[in-house]
Amino acid sequence: MKKVFQLFSGFFLLGSVLHAQPGNDITGSYFLEGVRETASGFRLKPNHTFTFFFTYGALDRYGSGSWTQEKNTIIFNSRMKPPRDFQLLSAKKVNDNFVTIKFTEKNPGLVQGIECVLFTARGRQKLFTGNEGIVKFPKNVVDSIQILSPLFPDHPYTFNVINKIHNSFEFTFEKWIAEVFFQDFTLQLADNMLVGQHPLMNGNQFRYVKEE
Repeated sequence: MKKVFQLFSGFFLLGSVLHAQPGNDITGSYFLEGVRETASGFRLKPNHTFTFFFTYGALDRYGSGSWTQEKNTIIFNSRMKPPRDFQLLSAKKVNDNFVTIKFTEKNPGLVQGIECVLFTARGRQKLFTGNEGIVKFPKNVVDSIQILSPLFPDHPYTFNVINKIHNSFEFTFEKWIAEVFFQDFTLQLADNMLVGQHPLMNGNQFRYVKEE
């Protein structure tokens, strides 16, 4: 019995030492590895909040919220995503033969290549904005406009046209367009890393290595 007690005590002391080691503290900064020309990562804070960043070229994205742990799973949640990502600046009738959609933004690089899908009684049409952030469709009665920016693919938006005589629309980005929102997003703890998906890229084997 004495040997059993000594053995149990030894395991108890070893477990206490391991638990007390700093390496077992999962809080800290985790950086994405293995993706060229991309910087991204999570910072897990002791108060169970987190920050997220993503940089690709001149594009910067960010996010924040709270994290919880269930065994080896880290679960991320943020504030609720606002209902729209684009703000309508104007909608009016213009005496021409087009349906014009224009995007206005201080940074001209943001308004290029935006996918605009026009829904009418005759079907759907799709065009992409040029350098000036403008597309022109043949004139028609518009039911709705679907907008998708290549820089913010996680922020699709559909604008329902109420006044059917309008054929000219001007939009701008809402101020939270660069924010990344999390709803039960999970990563797995493994050998001082977080492993799993990325909120903005396809795939499920991304590695975020903890900074020593």
